[in-house]
Amino acid sequence: MNAVSESLSAGCRPQIPDGGELAWSWFLALNRTRAMGFTGPNPISYSEIEAYARLHRWPLEKRHVDLILAMDRAYLEFNQARREAPRTPSADISPDLFDAVF
Repeated sequence: MNAVSESLSAGCRPQIPDGGELAWSWFLALNRTRAMGFTGPNPISYSEIEAYARLHRWPLEKRHVDLILAMDRAYLEFNQARREAPRTPSADISPDLFDAVF
């Protein structure tokens, strides 16, 4: 797990460095359109990034794409770790509650 994933796990908001707000907004916009698979969110594809840049007329360079993909990897790692974390029941199930559900 990397530092971004660890800060997200701790419930912290990611700290965006000065000048990074635009790249962060690109990532958030692409994240909202992400496809979901059987195992959770799918990675953002190069074609989605290219289509977004073309639609919004942003002149994305390779370094911008690399940055978006790095943010995406951190997001996917965080989600994977969250899915794999052991779940503890919040309360014991009573027979009455079991009967009410089933």
